[in-house]
Amino acid sequence: MAEATVAQPRVRIGARELLVGIALVAVAAGIGWWVLSLRGIERTNDAFVEGHLSFLSSRVAGQIAEVRVTENQRVKAGDVLVRLDTADFEARVARARADLEVARNQVASAHAAADAAAAQEIAAAVKLRHAEQELERARGLFASGVSSRTLLDAAQAARDGAAAERHAAQERERAERATFTNEAPIRQAEARLREAELELEHAVVTAPFDGVVGRRSAEVGATVSPGQPLVALLENGASWVTANFKETQISEMDAGDRAEVRVDAFPGAVFRGHVESLSPATGARYALLPPDNATGNFTKVVQRVPVRIALDTVDGDHRGLPDGATGPRPALPVGLSVDVRVRVR
Repeated sequence: MAEATVAQPRVRIGARELLVGIALVAVAAGIGWWVLSLRGIERTNDAFVEGHLSFLSSRVAGQIAEVRVTENQRVKAGDVLVRLDTADFEARVARARADLEVARNQVASAHAAADAAAAQEIAAAVKLRHAEQELERARGLFASGVSSRTLLDAAQAARDGAAAERHAAQERERAERATFTNEAPIRQAEARLREAELELEHAVVTAPFDGVVGRRSAEVGATVSPGQPLVALLENGASWVTANFKETQISEMDAGDRAEVRVDAFPGAVFRGHVESLSPATGARYALLPPDNATGNFTKVVQRVPVRIALDTVDGDHRGLPDGATGPRPALPVGLSVDVRVRVR
């Protein structure tokens, strides 16, 4: 007699159990993604592209005679950017040179006068020796009774007069030589000439480094004063990012940590970099009027610490770079807004 076949029961999974399983898998995947990707990352969108931007100005006052650059133009170090009218400065240089020649002539005249006074002093010394000899002879004759008292007095007066003349000649020589011993007039004239030459040089504003001209406020015919900005010049080279992280985000942040930067202007590009340094003070301490918590009512505000991010490479679409490709260290316009992520673990 054949054995009866026992049918196995079929397990049915309801829609509810399926949904619960899918949810558990999604939660597990989310936790895994957070652990692997987001944990240990500090993020801020209070970050901007920075660079070396200098506002060049004239060191002397004058009228602009020539502007040789336009905005967004690339220049080399030493290129002339703005030239002031140099007529007044050239006249000052010529006058200073003439004053220097006058000072040299005055010193030469003082040398000659001192030499003349020295010669007069020598002549007075000879005259004094002769008067002293005559006085000695007059004293001998008076002592022997041959000469009168009048002749002795005359010899004595002649000797005193010769001594006075020699003393006067010595003082004149000393006074003449004192006027040029340190040659102060020449050095003063040379200093004024150097000042005039420097003013002439400063009438020309040149580029201190290779860069790109930004805003140009210099216009031909305008009168400028010392320190007035004329041209903004951005130095060539890689940009960097200043990210202002909250004080609660930097406890484990250190130089060398990897950073990822996304620029709003280039949404298809990812800039790779690293933390270069952390500021020794919060951004509020660099303000023109730092807050003083010792006065008034105190409200605690989370402070932000500037962190400098160096940009190394760029991935993706950035000015012709194909998607997925890696390019060299980029240079970005200063002031762009960026989003920064730093892996601190």
